[in-house]
Amino acid sequence: MRSHRVMFLGMLLVGSAVPAVLHGQLQPATQEELSMTSDPKAPGADAVYLYREEREDDPKHFRSVYARIKVLTERGKDLATVQVRYTKNFVFNATGDNSSRSSSANESHFDAPDPNHAGEDRPWDPDSVSGHVEVADIQARTIHPDGTIIPLKGKPSDLLHQKENNSQVNEMTFNLPDVTVGSIIEYYYQVRYDRFQVPPEWQIQQPYFVHKARYVFYPDEQFQAFRNVGGTAGMSNRQMLGPHGDIFTDLRATAVLPPGKTLAMDPTGKYAIELNDIPAIPKEANAPPLATQIYQADFYYTYTPDTQEFWRKETDFWIKDVGAYIAPTSLIKQTVAEQVTDADSPLVKAKKLYAFVQSLENTDITVAGSATVVGDTIPRGSVEAVLQHKRGTSQEIALLYLALAKAAGLPSRPERICSRDHRVFAPEFMSTSQLDSLLIGVTIDGKEIVLDPGEKMAPFQTLRWSHAGAGGVAFAANNKIEIVVTPLQANTENTSIRVGSLNVSAQGEISGTLKIGFTGQQALQLRQLALRSNTQAVEQRVNEILANQVPDGIEAHVDHFANLDNPDKQLLAIVPVKGTLAVHTGKRLILPRLFFESKESVPFPAEAARVLPVDMHYAAQDQEQITYVFPAGFTLEGTPEDKKLAFEDNAVYQLRSKVTPTSITSARVLARGFTMLDAKEYGDLHDFYQKVAAADQQQIVLIAAGTAGS
Repeated sequence: MRSHRVMFLGMLLVGSAVPAVLHGQLQPATQEELSMTSDPKAPGADAVYLYREEREDDPKHFRSVYARIKVLTERGKDLATVQVRYTKNFVFNATGDNSSRSSSANESHFDAPDPNHAGEDRPWDPDSVSGHVEVADIQARTIHPDGTIIPLKGKPSDLLHQKENNSQVNEMTFNLPDVTVGSIIEYYYQVRYDRFQVPPEWQIQQPYFVHKARYVFYPDEQFQAFRNVGGTAGMSNRQMLGPHGDIFTDLRATAVLPPGKTLAMDPTGKYAIELNDIPAIPKEANAPPLATQIYQADFYYTYTPDTQEFWRKETDFWIKDVGAYIAPTSLIKQTVAEQVTDADSPLVKAKKLYAFVQSLENTDITVAGSATVVGDTIPRGSVEAVLQHKRGTSQEIALLYLALAKAAGLPSRPERICSRDHRVFAPEFMSTSQLDSLLIGVTIDGKEIVLDPGEKMAPFQTLRWSHAGAGGVAFAANNKIEIVVTPLQANTENTSIRVGSLNVSAQGEISGTLKIGFTGQQALQLRQLALRSNTQAVEQRVNEILANQVPDGIEAHVDHFANLDNPDKQLLAIVPVKGTLAVHTGKRLILPRLFFESKESVPFPAEAARVLPVDMHYAAQDQEQITYVFPAGFTLEGTPEDKKLAFEDNAVYQLRSKVTPTSITSARVLARGFTMLDAKEYGDLHDFYQKVAAADQQQIVLIAAGTAGS
């Protein structure tokens, strides 16, 4: 198995000659820019940024964005719609009561950007002490290839189309006029706020190639260390406090930048970075979340520069809330007494209590639109309410399991993790906004096992794929903070198996019944689908899988399921099969050796240069064992070749057949042991699966008795 490594996406050059854009000053287009029809630095691109600048000025209380974009195709015209998202009338409470913020006073930073998103695609959510935020200036124009300029006219209030929602996040858009292929789109907008502003998040890579870019941040004097006199100068008027009442004393930055590049405050008190030739966000299949892959910089306030102190203190605050919520009550103790006995071993106790909480209704699954993200806020009251109502969210059910385990005398602890479908946990980024999921560690016979009780239909010790191999924090026995990484899963834990017997007629028709079995992640997903929708939705999903696998001319549809509601058993689909499979040529019948691989293609196509790691979510294996029963009077012509392939310790393939006078049984196993693979190994991965596909396309020939050459 391979662990995740952050991959840098190429070399950027410092653009020392990039001019700073004056406030509201649009730049003249050059003849070279006007005549561009394609870009050799971005072959096939729909558009490119000629220049982009983001400027944040806290002392002057504004943020501005300037962009110049060359449209190269019809699809590139989508960039004529510019999106501005921000929080309006939000009060940053200087007393520290700020429940909607994370413990470092930041929103969830660097969620995966949308590489297909058009327009101004970095969300911006400023908070101010007085709460007044407004789009103060918009200047924009379209420049046609012949130099004709069509300006955008109107006040911001007239140009912006606004949509408000309950979270106070306003979405605004404005549209540039008369954009055609070959046009240059140019716009500038400024947003003004009152006092304190959430520090910027710079998404340096964009969905399109950027020729030149400049990012500038002037922080408030409070956070300019060289201006501090006596340790806290600059805070005399008003102090920014965290949710626990701690004074924010530091401004920090976490960045993914090109090798050799750093982000630091210069002698004038600002942060600035200038770049040339920034590659577009890669669009590659089977890629990990882009949140930690692309070039970016994230600023945040904190009350301590010490990473260990931050995580210890934040976890300590959180644990105190958890302790109050899961405090043992008479109902908790009664439930434990009903579910386990003193004679049960610790492992049996852990399993019985797990089965009990899994039997409760998980409202994140059963109630549409109610899925929750585990955050800093612990539910009010007592976990006893989950027992009384026999239902709860994933977080509440996980905390109930923690309460029951402790009451049963099982050493246990909560582990807050960062889901791998969200981002890769970075301890140096001091923000609890990363921690979006909750697991429970239970120590059995001196060894900790990690459980996912809040994941409905997850068998004991089975973690949802995004919770396996995930990083996070937990308290160690010595009351010190521990950075944890949850165990990855073996390929044998995630298996799909297809078995059965098919009768072949002398005309090449087949009939029979197959069993399709699922364990691990596929079974978990299908069972949760049944809870969210119904059994028919699961049938439809499996039938779609079958349609992409079985040969043309074959009918294969699910008749019924077994064990759909029992996560401790293999999920089985019973599938009747009929249709015409063999090609009939006189006295011969030609059949695919493998029934389910006739439509197979290489899942990892050749790429000139892979940039991102390959993320397969979890290790897995596929097994197939199908028997063809020959029609009367037919025998097998020739002996099929067995095959065995290996891709180092990453994957293995084996194909074998057993022949009798009346049948042939082919058994195929493809086991993939890796979860994450480095981009540099992509070529070997492609070659391996290309060989697998070739081996899978073998045919067998049945010949009628007495035919010449038999």
